[in-house]
Amino acid sequence: YMIIELSNGLLAFFLVHGHYGFILVLCRVLGSLQNVELIYSINYDKKELLRFNSTENKVAAYTEYAMKWADDFNKKPEWLHMEAEKAIADCKRFGQLYLPEVEKTVKPEVTVRSVRQASGKNPAMLICSAYDFYPKPIKLTWMRDDKEVTTDVTSTEELADGDWYYQIHSHLEYFPKPGEKISCVVEHASSHKPMIYDLDSSLSESDRNKFITGAAGVVLGVIMAAGGLIYYKRKHTVLLHIPPINYILS
Repeated sequence: YMIIELSNGLLAFFLVHGHYGFILVLCRVLGSLQNVELIYSINYDKKELLRFNSTENKVAAYTEYAMKWADDFNKKPEWLHMEAEKAIADCKRFGQLYLPEVEKTVKPEVTVRSVRQASGKNPAMLICSAYDFYPKPIKLTWMRDDKEVTTDVTSTEELADGDWYYQIHSHLEYFPKPGEKISCVVEHASSHKPMIYDLDSSLSESDRNKFITGAAGVVLGVIMAAGGLIYYKRKHTVLLHIPPINYILS
């Protein structure tokens, strides 16, 4: 294999006779960009040889072969610190460009609704859906009268929409009780506290649809009845103004 020392003192490996090596540089942001830790790792044939940690300002060896390199590097702590500061400056510059995008959050749009009514021994089913949120990690929890529900709950994984946003759905099977309060609690990075969405139990979806259909029927019936009454009155009024035949002939 070939090891070439670059102008900045770093080492680069090149593929020779089926062997390979690579250098891994990690920038760890510890709370803010004002506190960045540099991890510099040299690897060869799936084995880590050396690792530098800027916090310790020291190179550690992981093979007997690499121990001499580590000793040589550690004899130059000022040089190690100077090179680390250069790399950390690059980390901070890239962080200022890309961290705002990485840390961007989008609040989910949440709906809680009934999808099945209870019938005999078959329980009712609710669904809590969260749409268009980012980043991916999210937690949905069902509450009944402010107590967490841990049974009869099934949830999907976070589903990618293909546009960087995600959706998730959670189902709850239950037998309704009069006056109870059911909520879906959503925990996501876009909010500093859990978001609580209550089920509107005044009318279930099917009952609401029946109510709307019935109301529409009543309105249509009133319109038809009113139309018939107006037609009847007009016809009756016309007949009253037609004089008798014998009166016309006289």
